[in-house]
Amino acid sequence: MRLIKTLAILFLFNLICYNVNANVSPYDFEEYFIKSESTEGYIITLKNEKIEGEIIAGSITDNEVKITFISSRTEKKKTYKAKELLGYGYESTDKDDLGIKYKSWIHYEQQKVDYPPKPFGSTTVFMQREESGALTLYCYYIEVRNNRKQPYRYHYYIKDDNNKLVKIEKDDFRKVAGKVFKDYQAMNTKVGSKDFQYKNLDRMVRDYNFWVDNSHDANEYRVALKQ
Repeated sequence: MRLIKTLAILFLFNLICYNVNANVSPYDFEEYFIKSESTEGYIITLKNEKIEGEIIAGSITDNEVKITFISSRTEKKKTYKAKELLGYGYESTDKDDLGIKYKSWIHYEQQKVDYPPKPFGSTTVFMQREESGALTLYCYYIEVRNNRKQPYRYHYYIKDDNNKLVKIEKDDFRKVAGKVFKDYQAMNTKVGSKDFQYKNLDRMVRDYNFWVDNSHDANEYRVALKQ
């Protein structure tokens, strides 16, 4: 019993040392193990061909730079950079507020940005697609290496039906959102008020797309159900 306790203490000590020496946060350490697990997924080649298989996901910013894929055709493992694919997706298992597990699909698309997710990296990235429709919303993360409490900063991008990609930041949220949602008067008048802030942009885009699809009165606000 004493030997088991000693081994347990040594294990915990080594674990702490690993975190300190590797200079990673608990979140990063958790992702270290996730990287070795594969989940159902797909890739979209530059020829717009969809190939199904398994995806080995990494950290938030790793997923924006490259992805490791195991094809169901060949069973071979290959890592692709953002320049080599139009996009990819995989099934993720998460927990809700009650701790109940649920599965959902996460989709990424190749996009061009003004700043890389990692220092000195490529500006051709995989960007996570949050909502689709008349407006497509993307969420993009950037590493902040001098802030261990908040190691990532995120930005939203919106693509309209003309395929124009617009970056939206907190500072210019009201101005840009006012232009994006100008046709939907019921939403446009709410931009900047409670529940219609930068952090609510995913729901706002979803509700806007719902209005476009259903063509209800532009002065009547309706909430779309999250799929």
